[in-house]
Amino acid sequence: MPSDAGRSVIVRFCRPAVIVGVLSLAAVIGVYWYMALRPGTNPALVPSPPAILKALRDEIATGDLLVNTVASLKRVVIGFCIGASLALVLGALAGWFRYAGYVLNPIIDALRPIPALAYIPLVIVWVGIGEPSRIIIIVLAVFKPCVVNARAGMNEVAQIYVDAARTLGASRWRVFATVALPSAVPYFIAGLRTGVSTGFLALVAAELIAAPSGLGFMIQNAGQYFRTDVTIVGIIVIGLLGALLDQVASRAGRALTSWSDVRREP
Repeated sequence: MPSDAGRSVIVRFCRPAVIVGVLSLAAVIGVYWYMALRPGTNPALVPSPPAILKALRDEIATGDLLVNTVASLKRVVIGFCIGASLALVLGALAGWFRYAGYVLNPIIDALRPIPALAYIPLVIVWVGIGEPSRIIIIVLAVFKPCVVNARAGMNEVAQIYVDAARTLGASRWRVFATVALPSAVPYFIAGLRTGVSTGFLALVAAELIAAPSGLGFMIQNAGQYFRTDVTIVGIIVIGLLGALLDQVASRAGRALTSWSDVRREP
């Protein structure tokens, strides 16, 4: 008989969300495999899953995958921490304090429609093609969704909580720190999760700036040598890293906002 811990693991993996998710991924892999095995399909253009697995094993065996993954993860984490920290501070100030909003809102609204990749030529001219330029591109990509969500969260703080705190004698800054910020945490987490995605979107473009390593470099280099299987390996690894960091942000958000969890209908 399985132990309590074993039964807990079995129940967790038998949830509908897990089962349906696994089946959907299997369906995508099955469709791709069918396309790869169709007569007339060029295996160099559409490598089969076994060929992709072989390329993955080769990249692991040579150590190239580990080196490139560590380099990309380092850039994403540094860029994410800088961009998210600036965004949360500025977004919270702009959303809560009137005069801070007067100063910051026009800047935030002007930056919103501009994609981070549009800054690449300027970043190269001003900073060069070294490591700081790649970090800056990721910072810009992460900053926008985080600051917009932070500002929205501060604007949505329930007025009844603010009035109750002020009635009890709380100062303006105390209301900001003890009422507004905790109430806006769900918005902060939503912005951070979106920032993870946009950070990885900018990663490949950032690593095209003469990067000596990284998953974007690996994908570009494989494309030059017509190694579609290695390109797909790089794409899969980026997706897995993004999903992992998103789960970290999601679980941290649940832990910080357990008081606001709402049970969803199946």
